Amino acid sequence: MDFNLQTYQAEQVLHLSAKGERRLMVQQNSDYRWLEIDGVVQSVMPLIEPTRLCLPHQHVIAWLLPAQAEQILELGLGGGDLTRYLQQRWPLAQHQCVELDEEVLTLYRHYFQPPAQQNTAAITLHHADALIFLEQSDQHYDLILLDLFSQDGNPPQLFQERLYQALAPRLIGPLLINLLPRTVLELNQALQLIEQWIGPATPYPVPGFINVIVHVMPRDTASLDL
Repeated sequence: MDFNLQTYQAEQVLHLSAKGERRLMVQQNSDYRWLEIDGVVQSVMPLIEPTRLCLPHQHVIAWLLPAQAEQILELGLGGGDLTRYLQQRWPLAQHQCVELDEEVLTLYRHYFQPPAQQNTAAITLHHADALIFLEQSDQHYDLILLDLFSQDGNPPQLFQERLYQALAPRLIGPLLINLLPRTVLELNQALQLIEQWIGPATPYPVPGFINVIVHVMPRDTASLDL
């Protein structure tokens, strides 16, 4: 059974909170548990197989992953779908996750973090702004995943040069971005900034969805295979 974004139905509401215009919900049925932010499904976890990816854009990301990664940075946690998947795929990798919303971090720990990953030293969670974290870091990563969400889709910083200036010195391997461009002009603006500050960028539209997964290689490693 697949999680269908058009027909899914909840049997239980595990968490509901509303602050201003923002609403967070954790729901589940007999097969899946999922996180909704402002009515948008952000993460889906199969209850029997928590490391399996369910959302269409995540399958594109998995297809674009490199053969190996040892130092991983994930900017934007949500319900931790990719966190669980990557820990299962590369259990010895050092994996850091940065999430701005403290409540999302709490919900991940309580509802979406498998017991086997709760005490591992390989995963470090940071309550921080992604841009500030990058600008204050001196670490290098052979894989960075960028998946930031706001009420309008992507936050404005994904279409501004400061973010890509901060990413460039941290990368020694591929960067994968889940982009939600509202217009072609917005997509082209992001691609131009990425190529200006980091290196060649290839967009992979997700059929039937607004998501565009952008694969980026830093210039000094752009000749390497995936």
